[in-house]
Amino acid sequence: MIYLLAYPNQVFAAFSPKDSIDYYLQESKKYSYTDFQKAKLYLYKADKIARSAQDKNSIANVMLQLGANYYINGSYDIALKNYIKAAVICEAENNKLGLAKALMGQGLIQQVYGRDKEALKNFKKSIAICRVLNDAQYTVKNLLNIGVSQSNLSQFDEAYRSFLESLKLGEQYQLTNDSQMARNKLANIHFIKNNLDSATYYYQKVINDSQKPNLWEEAFALSGLSETYLKAGNYSLAEDYGLRSFKAAKMVGAKWDIARSSEILSKVYFRQKNFKSAYHYLMINKKYNDLLFAESKIREVNILQLEAKEAENEKLEAKAETAQQKLNNIRIFVGCIILLFLSLSIFTYYYYKYNKQRGKFYKEIDIKNREIESQQSLITSQNIVLEELNQTKNRIFSILSHDLKTPINSLIQVIELNKQNDLTKEEQLFVFEQLQKQVEGTALVLNNLLRWANSQIDGTSIIFEKIALNQIAEESISSFYAEVAKKKVSFNHSYNNDIFIKADIGQTRIIIQNIIANAVKFAPLNSHIEIFYSSDDHYQKIHIKDFGNGLNQQKIEEILSFNRRLSSEKGTSMEEGTGLGLLLVKQFLINNKGQLNIKSIEGEMTEFIISFLKD
Repeated sequence: MIYLLAYPNQVFAAFSPKDSIDYYLQESKKYSYTDFQKAKLYLYKADKIARSAQDKNSIANVMLQLGANYYINGSYDIALKNYIKAAVICEAENNKLGLAKALMGQGLIQQVYGRDKEALKNFKKSIAICRVLNDAQYTVKNLLNIGVSQSNLSQFDEAYRSFLESLKLGEQYQLTNDSQMARNKLANIHFIKNNLDSATYYYQKVINDSQKPNLWEEAFALSGLSETYLKAGNYSLAEDYGLRSFKAAKMVGAKWDIARSSEILSKVYFRQKNFKSAYHYLMINKKYNDLLFAESKIREVNILQLEAKEAENEKLEAKAETAQQKLNNIRIFVGCIILLFLSLSIFTYYYYKYNKQRGKFYKEIDIKNREIESQQSLITSQNIVLEELNQTKNRIFSILSHDLKTPINSLIQVIELNKQNDLTKEEQLFVFEQLQKQVEGTALVLNNLLRWANSQIDGTSIIFEKIALNQIAEESISSFYAEVAKKKVSFNHSYNNDIFIKADIGQTRIIIQNIIANAVKFAPLNSHIEIFYSSDDHYQKIHIKDFGNGLNQQKIEEILSFNRRLSSEKGTSMEEGTGLGLLLVKQFLINNKGQLNIKSIEGEMTEFIISFLKD
């Protein structure tokens, strides 16, 4: 026998208003094991509210709780009727959890009457639903019920595994009552296998639990300890636990537990040669066994009557369905005969001829289709390769033309300056020194671009490595000597120690060089450009700030959201551009998992903030 009967409504709020369905269901649950009539009264009130509201799911919940209470009371036939009615409603309303509870309840009734194979089918259907719903509580209850049926079928190893799994889940989800029940069942398996120490351990865990067990579990554990000590020959402890078990069973009014505890006490007193007490409890045992036997016969008849009625209804429905189907079939058959009679002779000849030609035609088409598909597949793969090569070529030429334009223009300016004959020797020496710096800067830019171009041609992927960001910035600043000298722009590059990031070094150089070029382009004459650093939890940031005319919000949004070349604007000294710089910056930042942000005040300044992954 198993005791998993209380069906709490899905959420019993501690502050449910009185005179509500949830409140009455909760109150009924409190008295399920101690006061059947009071529990029944609360359910009557809940049912009245549910039916007046025409809430079918609530009506089903009331029926489930009624089934549980009648099961605890031992009125299995009434319990079964409620479970069946609840199952019908829950299935119609697609109430999966309610259906799982109803199936479990039906299995419990089958279990009572020794139909454990049928019970296992219902329990397994129920637990499958509960696992899908991730409902730990009813998964545990079903595991316990499955274990009991397996135990009844003498499948003790399987039963032990089911009880052990239910205990682990019960402890994990703090389902105290279910955990206590699982320990009782594990103890009983150990008793059957004559592992008396293990049986005693699990029974004592129930009795001594910090949360007092309900009377039903307490009675079972106490009678189990009495039975265990009787088997071990400790009659004194067997008597003590037996009397406590008998008292608890009487309080809960459970006939089966009273019969069990009285039988154990009768055996204990017989071993103690206290024949008077042994006879007394033997008579009590006989009385309750007779009551249980009589009730079982009455309920068995009721169950049989219920099953007969259900079978009769099924037969009537099947007959009606069969008759209707026969009528439909006759109508269809007559229509088909008439149609076939008129058309069969015409279709026979053409069908044969058409079928023969079609087979030949389809074979030819299939061969041609396969050839076409093979050619299309080859063409598609070749087109993909060509498209990738074309995109790589365009990207390389775009970057080379864009990033070499500025340093080459700088070289031209220095050379033109040197052509003027009014320079003194000191000025010429200074110009040649700066020309050397510009050539070195241009060589560095060209070297970086060629390395990047080679990586694109070879199909090399992005290589993340540790890079000193401040050194990249210094190299880029050096390559703009002529432009900043012409515009009398100075750099304020602030850092204390090396600033390390994690990125592809070639693409990082192109990103920084383009942003600095942009700042130089739009910096006013006789101004300065600030470069400084900041960081957060994930990114190391470089800030490049010029004090030009700034950008409006529309332009900022256009820069941040575009995915194509922007129209180039002239710089403060009418410098031309290609519109490729920011496109490259955005593309390479995506490749390097970086970010671009822009702050600007019109007429005052523009600040580009480039974020790289921290090293």
